[in-house]
Amino acid sequence: MVFTLMIFLLFPIYDAYSESQYDINIPSGSSDKNAPFHWSSEKDGDATGFIEIIVGGTIFWKNADSVSHTITSGNPQTGPDGIFDSTIEPGKFFQRTFSEIGEFEYYCTIHPWRTGMVSVVSGYRTLSNVGMDAGDGTTFFDVEYKFNRLINNVSVVEESKSIVFELKGNTFSDDNSLMLLLPSGLINGINSVTIDGVSSETFSQEFENDMIILEINDIPPNSKIIVVDGTTIVPEFGEIVLVILTISVFSLVVLSRKQNIGSMLRYN
Repeated sequence: MVFTLMIFLLFPIYDAYSESQYDINIPSGSSDKNAPFHWSSEKDGDATGFIEIIVGGTIFWKNADSVSHTITSGNPQTGPDGIFDSTIEPGKFFQRTFSEIGEFEYYCTIHPWRTGMVSVVSGYRTLSNVGMDAGDGTTFFDVEYKFNRLINNVSVVEESKSIVFELKGNTFSDDNSLMLLLPSGLINGINSVTIDGVSSETFSQEFENDMIILEINDIPPNSKIIVVDGTTIVPEFGEIVLVILTISVFSLVVLSRKQNIGSMLRYN
């Protein structure tokens, strides 16, 4: 609570956060090498200095410490690479807009154990191997999403034909919309969406080739769980298991017929 109040007192309050603005706080005491954490991302609570942003996004590094720090691109091993560099005095901030996709290391030249990385990605992030936890685990898909928060985990619930998305961190953006690109082989016939157990009426879906474009609007900023329900979910049996099952059934039918023919010959 005290740290939060310090942040609000030290820095100006912006009129409104946009989806492309991200804040990383430099906490009080972070100049100490043995401090419990040296960074605090307001996007997802990450304390490592790593942050993933969408291309065109702007990062504000805010110094809540009592000493000056630098935000210098590069790393302690090879030194500055010249992309960006700024000294931040106590109570001040440094901002930079990233217009190119890539990974940008940075560190503090005064306290070189304080390192971080900015990962700049395109508009959509990818969730890999969705559906691997269902059936025999051989049928799975990549799901792309666009959101100003992170999706921490995805699971498939076969019994309810649902996909559960676990959200991480809080958002300070006015745009609380989630866009999901869902392969129709993963889920189909989407009929309901719930947010933290409350049914949502503010979702829409479009179909493009074998993809469902699902948009969920007005998501409360502190939401934790989003559940998408469909009429069909990722197949219970993968292709290999289905082939084995078909062969097994066929073998049983053939064996049964042979036994019946043998019985008829004995009686005759």
